[in-house]
Amino acid sequence: MGGPVNGLLASALDAHGGLQRWQEVSRFRAVASITGAILAVKGNGSLLAEVELEGEARDQRVKITPFPWPGRYATWEPYRQTIETDDGMLVAERRNPAASFAGLTRRSRWDDLQVAYFAGEAMWNYLVAPFVLARPDFGGETAGPWEEDAQTWQRLVVTYPDTVVAHCRHQTFYFDGTGLLRRLDHAIDILGRLPVVHYLSEYREFAGIMVPTRRRIYVRSPQGSPVPGPVFLAVDLGDVTFT
Repeated sequence: MGGPVNGLLASALDAHGGLQRWQEVSRFRAVASITGAILAVKGNGSLLAEVELEGEARDQRVKITPFPWPGRYATWEPYRQTIETDDGMLVAERRNPAASFAGLTRRSRWDDLQVAYFAGEAMWNYLVAPFVLARPDFGGETAGPWEEDAQTWQRLVVTYPDTVVAHCRHQTFYFDGTGLLRRLDHAIDILGRLPVVHYLSEYREFAGIMVPTRRRIYVRSPQGSPVPGPVFLAVDLGDVTFT
């Protein structure tokens, strides 16, 4: 990322704790509540209501505990998922898990591994942003200011590399005047490229890293505003650690 993109991204990295601090981080852990209309539609409305997420800051690996019930946990990597007992006994495994979404509609129910895939991929990307954008294989360009709620946010349109599994390849990040991420627009490929809008708030500092502990995600209209209706996905974080 060059030119004004470098300046915008540099400001965002500093606001979230600084790239130097992030480079000292290898793992994260977060207590989370993940609920919302999409999980209810998929038949799993409370499955992620009280979980702990553990993951790696560089490689896409996440562990979700308990899942799908106490005494078991799920692991997610882009090309393999498992459900295991607390003592490590393999209960279920899926290779190439993204392929399991082929042919599904937005109303199709998900099995437990599909829920874990959605949560693992989403939360890994949420918890490493915006630092992951500093990788040399990411592309980006500025898109000018955006006015919302009597505030002016600067937009960064990011292109994800094929080596990073994400909701979609092109996402728009909105940073406020201090450099904090306040909004995120993207589509969800596994839901037929459904467009959504994130709002991020209630930032707290954990081990020198600024984290938005509240995310509210809505279906996005063609005009860029949230579609009236229930919250598509709600993510609330409690304690977060970086080591």
